[in-house]
Amino acid sequence: MLATKQQETQLGRPLQAESTNVAKQLVDVEILYLLTFSAKSGYELRKHLASWFKINISYGTLYPHLHALEKAGMVTGTWQQKFEEAPLKKRMYSLTPMGTAILRGNIESLSKISLTMQFMITHVSASTQVIPTISDEQRKALDLVEGFLSHRGYVVRKLAIVKGFSSQEYPLDLFAVRPEFKSSNIILRLAGRSGVSIDDILKMYVISFELEAARSLILVPSSTVSEDARKLAQFCHISIYTGQDDESAAANLISSYDASLSS
Repeated sequence: MLATKQQETQLGRPLQAESTNVAKQLVDVEILYLLTFSAKSGYELRKHLASWFKINISYGTLYPHLHALEKAGMVTGTWQQKFEEAPLKKRMYSLTPMGTAILRGNIESLSKISLTMQFMITHVSASTQVIPTISDEQRKALDLVEGFLSHRGYVVRKLAIVKGFSSQEYPLDLFAVRPEFKSSNIILRLAGRSGVSIDDILKMYVISFELEAARSLILVPSSTVSEDARKLAQFCHISIYTGQDDESAAANLISSYDASLSS
């Protein structure tokens, strides 16, 4: 039986309200994410929302979000003067430990949804995956890490394709697991001379979530890693090891094993 126009309007209201609520929650997540890098004013948040997420939000919409997040204990705001003699103060917002925990949970949920949708839409199969190609120097670095982890009871696969819980398959430089221990998976990526970007960190985080990795490691053959990349990696529990080359980065990983990878 077809619904009348009045019934269609009534049925649409809950859906519209739910859509509005979802959109609000996404903006909240984006605000929390931007605050992981540094404290920001409303002006800076609005500018970054536009440039990073293509969201043109008015101050009349932004500040109620910030007030609600502050009331919920996820952000804290303080009044600051840019210069001592400046007549005006601006309110700077920072992420609280509660906000960090809630953001991490939301990113994990969104990652799972995104990966599931990607798999359903693209139907990615093993035939589309390519095993990484590496240099001799990178191979030596992987051999060092393989020997180290094997000595500690890990079963190590280099240049492997590994299937996640959504059936998506990922090419990895190294994948290690201790069969007798649950949630012991280690994944490792060789960043290469180009370094590691924000996108690289986010991709690694998604793969880590998909493969239920206890440790996610990136080797960078350079001592230069941007502060933003380091902060995001720390937030995502991804360890970055640097060195003059891949082998020295691998050596730094091994030397700090007890501090960062004990299990």
